[in-house]
Parts: sequence; structure tokens; C-alpha cells
Amino acid sequence: MQSNNNSKLITIFLIVFIDLLGFGLILPLLPYIAESYAANPLIIGILSATYSLFQFIAGPILGRLSDRYGRKKILIISQIGSVLGYLILATANSLPLLFLSRIIDGITGGNISIAQAYMADITDKKTRAKGMGLLGAAFGLGFMLGPATGGYLSRFGFAVPALVAALIGTLTTLMTIFFLKETVNLKVSTRSPSTKLSWEKFRQLLSKQPIGVLIIVSFLISLGFAGMQGTYAIWAQDTFNWGPSQVGSIFAYIGILSIIIQTQLLHRLISYFGEKNLLIISLPLLALGFLFLSLTRALPLHLLANFFIVLGNSLANPTLNALATENIEPSEYGETLGVLQSASSLGRIIGPAMAGELYFVIGKNAPFQLSAIILVLTTFYLNSQLAKLRRQ
Repeated sequence: MQSNNNSKLITIFLIVFIDLLGFGLILPLLPYIAESYAANPLIIGILSATYSLFQFIAGPILGRLSDRYGRKKILIISQIGSVLGYLILATANSLPLLFLSRIIDGITGGNISIAQAYMADITDKKTRAKGMGLLGAAFGLGFMLGPATGGYLSRFGFAVPALVAALIGTLTTLMTIFFLKETVNLKVSTRSPSTKLSWEKFRQLLSKQPIGVLIIVSFLISLGFAGMQGTYAIWAQDTFNWGPSQVGSIFAYIGILSIIIQTQLLHRLISYFGEKNLLIISLPLLALGFLFLSLTRALPLHLLANFFIVLGNSLANPTLNALATENIEPSEYGETLGVLQSASSLGRIIGPAMAGELYFVIGKNAPFQLSAIILVLTTFYLNSQLAKLRRQ
């Protein structure tokens, strides 16, 4: 990466880290907050899906707006929405208000795809996966500290972590306003004839290869991952009698692994295997992790299961995002990554609700077993599609 981009890299890394720190404070606590309003696993799954539903709708629009009007302005709007969502969550006294907080946060939830587009702006083809891995490390660092901190703060009531998250969100907004440099040429982007917002663009991207395959793979990975994520806290409570503090500690373990893999291992593996091969390798690793999780009866196997899940996820996401921007114009980075995020959001809409129903009807390990099956099928699908593209 060019040395004159170092300040931009550091700034976007810190913004994503602090942003995810706030998000990580809340995520593991949502099932417990919902339970306090007598929500069952199905309702908790739907609550998890609500954020993603509105993110699915808004993602490509926010991405396209960032292509046209600049990353900085749209990122600020997105961050303000997150702060508002956290404040509503902190003052919520009913399940409908809890849902409202997730809806508002979802509508403006383009933070990550815009940050990814920003990273694509300041990297080239050779360094892009490493740059996306750096954002993944910021993700991991936020998830290492956020859930553990949220678990501790929840001892003083669920409103406290939400208020701290709102404070952190305000800090990242100020950082964006005062320190983030714009990367989009606004004079060119606002004159571009392709700036019209349209869901037709989604269909066009889906039919365009290899981006169409990557969109489907992103959806399937998210479907499997979100099914596990949406029921994990309740499963941990039923299996180990864990509360928010213990679940927060597991998220911290996940964050530490993610940082190590994405800062120390990812670029070496990309150099050795290549991005496409590494994406293929990541999928069975995820499947193995989900399978081990469904067999967990003791802590050692549980930690091993999470290791494989984190390894697979840490390899899959940066390579997916790097490959998605490989053959497109810089003026389309925001929209393309927004569509990719929408595909992930669609998986997060269906996954938690489906997993919640499986948990309720079949048993607590059923969501993890389904996730393993989905990832095995995704491996076969990706292999076959890439083989077709190589023959063309």
C-alpha cells in the first residue's frame, strides 16, 4: 500500500474499530433484553432479522449515494442513525420500541460497506484483500473488547451498554467529520450518467460474472452464519448456563482470533493459495466449526469449534470483498459492495428467524447442523461455478 495512504488507512481503521466496539457492546445482549419482555426464541430470531431486513433495502442505496456524493457524507449520516438507534434502545420500555431501535439502525446501517468502499478507493488489486483484512481486524478488535465490556456493563442494567454505545457512536461521527479525508472525485461522480438509484442494478450485477456468483455465495455464507449467531446466546444459556458475561468472554476470544488471523495469516495465505482458492478453502472450515459446535458438551470442543468458525469467516469475507471489486470501475465500488452487503443482510433476515424456529421445534443444536449443511452445499456450488468460468 502506498505510504501517502497511511493516514487514511489508520483513520478508517480507527473509525471501524470504534464503530464495532459500540456495536459489539449491544449485539450479545439483544437476546437477553428481548427475553426481559417475554420474547421466545422465534421472536428473538425475528428481532435479529429486523436490522438486516432494513439494511438489505438500504444497503445498495447508501452505497450508490456514497459513489455519487462521497463516502464521508453518507458515512456520517449512517453513524448518526446508529446513535439514534442506540438511544432508543437505552430508553426502550417495550418490545415495539426495541424493534424500532433496530429498524432505525438498519436503515442507516451502511457503515461497513461504505468503509469497505473507502478501502477499495485507497488500495489497488494487489493490496485490496490485505486492506479488507485490516478492516476485518478492526472488526475483530471491536468484537474482542465490545461484548466483554457490554457483558460487564449489563450488571448495571441493559440501558447502560446502550448509552455507552451511543457515546461511542458519537465519537466515531466526530472522527469522521474532522479526520476522514474524502476519496471520491465529487465533480466527476455527480456528473456520472450511471448515478440513478435502481434495483435494476441489483439484477444486472447478479447476472454479471463473477460478481453474480460472489453475491450468491455471500448470501449463503451469511445465511449459515446468521442462523448460528441468532441463537447462540440462548444456546449458551441452555447448554452451559452462561449469562452475558460468559458470552461476552467468548466473543472476546473470537475477536482475538480474528485479529491474529487477519493481520498475521491472511496475506501469507493469499500469496500462497490466491484469493479464489482461499475463498473455496474457507467454506468447509466454517462447516466444520458449525458441526463441532452442534456436538459441544464441554468447553475445549466449544473453543475448537469457534476457532474453525473464526478461521473460515476471517478468510472468506476479505477475499469476497476484494474479488467483488476486481473488475469494476471505482465509481461503482460503493454500490457493488452495498449490493454484496444486501446479499449478506438477506441471509441475516432469513437465517435467525429460521434458526429460531428450528431451535424451538426440533432442538437447540439443529440451527448449527443446518448451518454446516448450508456451507457444505455452498462449497460445491462455488467450485462448480468457478470451474464453469475457467472454461469460458
